[in-house]
Amino acid sequence: MSQKILLIVLILILSFVPLSSADAIFTNDLKVHDRSIDFTINEAYSGIDAEAFRLSLDTDNNSIVSEQEVEAFVDEFKRNSTGQYLGYVLIDNGNTVLSLDSFDMQLSGAEGNVNTSEIKVTANIIYGVPVSLEDGKHSIWILGHPAIEKMSISFPSGIVVKSIDGIDELQTSCDSGRQLFEGRSGIRSFIVDDQQTFEYAVMIETGRSKFIADLSRFPSLF
Repeated sequence: MSQKILLIVLILILSFVPLSSADAIFTNDLKVHDRSIDFTINEAYSGIDAEAFRLSLDTDNNSIVSEQEVEAFVDEFKRNSTGQYLGYVLIDNGNTVLSLDSFDMQLSGAEGNVNTSEIKVTANIIYGVPVSLEDGKHSIWILGHPAIEKMSISFPSGIVVKSIDGIDELQTSCDSGRQLFEGRSGIRSFIVDDQQTFEYAVMIETGRSKFIADLSRFPSLF
């Protein structure tokens, strides 16, 4: 079973569980380049989710999260948990293998008494792409989540976006010469073995074309 199918199965299983919490809000920002992808994930936890997060950080169980405990958590996460992010973005249905070239994480507001005040977590990932995304046709699959209230995906002018699916309330624009797509994480549907399947994910098809009509579905870009 391919990596993508495994992820789809996991998402379908989790879709029957109340994943999205009012106490957790996510935003994603992806900048696609010719041979790399910059991915920033912002997570904000409050209420019972923030309290549970602090309890996991409070390793000495004294009801106070110290700077050292936060640093230990980040260090441990970098050592053992960054591999999961290789499943967040797939190129060409996983046939083009990405490398995790850089990973950094920052926690803000976690230190102090264990309580329900907001904690912010920012993860910055840089993926290496072994082929040129500006050459030929490619697909880019991005894992979604019901708590992602805003997704931002941008492309250089050398990449033609032919279609995009899985973003609700889609808005398009240009920013500093880059094509920008924004909205909320949504559900896309597709066919697997003649059966209609659903997932929280974004699928983008790209390619090169001499005809501007390929982008006619995004008139605000021109």
